[in-house]
Amino acid sequence: MLTADFDLVSVTGVYPLGLHQMTIAHGGTGLLLLPIALLAGSAVALNVGFVGGQILCFVGARYFLKQLVASTSLTYIGAIVFTFALGRTVHTRIHLNMLLGSALSVWMAALLLRLGRQEHARRARGVAVACGVLWGLAILSQAYALFHNLPLFVLLGRRWRAWKYLPLIGTTALVVSGPFLYALFQGSAYMSFIGPSLASIVYFQSAPASFVGWGPFSNWRLLADWTAAWRQVLAEQHAQNWGVVAPALAVIGGVISWRARWARSLVILLLVSAVLSFGPLWESPPLVGRGTFASINESIWQVGRQLKPRLFSPRSESLKADTMPLPSMALLVFVPRYEFARVPGRYAIWLGLAVVALAVAVLGRLPGRWGIAIGCLWMLELLPLPQAAHPVPTRPHPAHAWAAEWLRAQPRTDLGVYSPPGIISTYSHYLSGDLPGAITFGSFVAAHLRYTRPWITFAHIPVDPPVEALADPSNAAILRRAQIGLVLLRPEAAALAKQNTALRFVQCFDPGPEVETYYPYTLCAFEVLPRDDDFFNIQPVNGFGEFNANSTWVVETHAGAGWRTTWPAPHTIELILHPRCPLDKQLSVQVHLNGRLLGAHTWPAADNCGEPWAASFGVDAAQLKAGWNTLELRAVLASPAEANVVQPPYFEVKRLRVSRLDDSPGIER
Repeated sequence: MLTADFDLVSVTGVYPLGLHQMTIAHGGTGLLLLPIALLAGSAVALNVGFVGGQILCFVGARYFLKQLVASTSLTYIGAIVFTFALGRTVHTRIHLNMLLGSALSVWMAALLLRLGRQEHARRARGVAVACGVLWGLAILSQAYALFHNLPLFVLLGRRWRAWKYLPLIGTTALVVSGPFLYALFQGSAYMSFIGPSLASIVYFQSAPASFVGWGPFSNWRLLADWTAAWRQVLAEQHAQNWGVVAPALAVIGGVISWRARWARSLVILLLVSAVLSFGPLWESPPLVGRGTFASINESIWQVGRQLKPRLFSPRSESLKADTMPLPSMALLVFVPRYEFARVPGRYAIWLGLAVVALAVAVLGRLPGRWGIAIGCLWMLELLPLPQAAHPVPTRPHPAHAWAAEWLRAQPRTDLGVYSPPGIISTYSHYLSGDLPGAITFGSFVAAHLRYTRPWITFAHIPVDPPVEALADPSNAAILRRAQIGLVLLRPEAAALAKQNTALRFVQCFDPGPEVETYYPYTLCAFEVLPRDDDFFNIQPVNGFGEFNANSTWVVETHAGAGWRTTWPAPHTIELILHPRCPLDKQLSVQVHLNGRLLGAHTWPAADNCGEPWAASFGVDAAQLKAGWNTLELRAVLASPAEANVVQPPYFEVKRLRVSRLDDSPGIER
């Protein structure tokens, strides 16, 4: 980055499109830790992030509690509980972005309390600016904070003179985080992200039982096993550690302290955070008959399909039958991009902050040392499992090291490698010299993955392709379109792939003792055999329908596909399109390469089927760029006023092949 020789698109994942690094959840965290990484290396930066984040959170939580409770000892106890348990439990171990984001945000919460009590206008403006800076830094750590930090403003309560600083706080936050958000939106546009499904949002929400009991990170295994026997397993909330003391003390604290203004603000924060963490739908609510809310849900889905059709897709229809809509459904429907906050359960972090404050307030009312004694038992109840140290990987998996050498020896260039999904595969590819990899991981699905099933599917952890991919040679066309030259499979999947005539088995590689510490899988290498008779030989991204053996349909007015090249060279593009039949309106198609018009054709309206359009375009090196090149087919109607009359599909693609002029098969150097 400092030498201007830095590409935000990495080919180690989501090949051939490439992974825009600003779309990774930890992208902004990497920017915050970049100075440390440049000075001492990424491993040191990672450890500083985790350890420093815990210290920052502890000090911030204590500062927050210090404004509410007089006892110094109790503020220490409450800060320890908030830092290592409750809503932050899982984030102290796995999600560095959430760890740093919540650590910065608890300081924001503390300053919001101070802002509400600040009488001096000049000092109040300084506190407001500091709140905005912290909010902006939290957004840098994890963009979800743009929405997740909004409930904290209820801490201002009814102090109306403090609310007037809200525009200043928001403006400051946008100034701090604006460049990052711009890069994030650019990355999202580059990858044409498929947003999270409604089912996945529901999967990551809380339930009322989420806030009682012990999770898998509790040091008390018997209590954790007992909790797992009755508590609904929710991906985010099941990993949290609440125990029973915190909920009990919070209820008592809310009741006995209700008359205090600060307590009302905390109770409101608790309730708002709880409701938002419950997500958009309550599945199978008690004491409510099946189908009670069916008509309301149907109305919500009708509006949702108009405003956010991908979110309220046909796949979400099953959620209408036995669910009750909750308040955050309105946010999901009407607030732009709110669904990209993705994990409603993370609002539980602020629920935990309110619980700790109310609980510490109760302990402060107890006589003598009783409060401290109960506080110590409280910490003991929530004691987490110790964190194990893991060595920093320095060697790639031998299969990836071999694949890098294999690719360098090939006459065909710009090929990639399929590896099992997950961040460990991506890191091993990075250690292999940025080995191009069709690896998926992260929060959101790149658009072109709609066309890579069943071979390449979206997953966070290593999973094997299904039997239909491994055994059916016709599905290898998916790999060739994605410019995949090698497939690496675990032994169970490799046994099936050896029967696939479109693949050639090479050899298997054991990880060895050093690599086993982070990538403990044997990988078997298969070469994807090239063919020059695929009707479509580049990667579709959007706008196409299902792919058959010899054709596909353009189902949107803009359909895009592309391919990756390292060294631009002259190419030919062959195209055969057939219009829909019958053609009741005049229809035109324009062909664009990297935004430049290559050619166009018009079919007049006719009762009979129009003639196919066959075209061949010569493309010189100047029209291409190193990296990803986009080819677009744009359907153009006779009159813009008729755009809502003509319905897709628009035309059938019988042939779309891109090849270099050196007569080598496929996309060659």
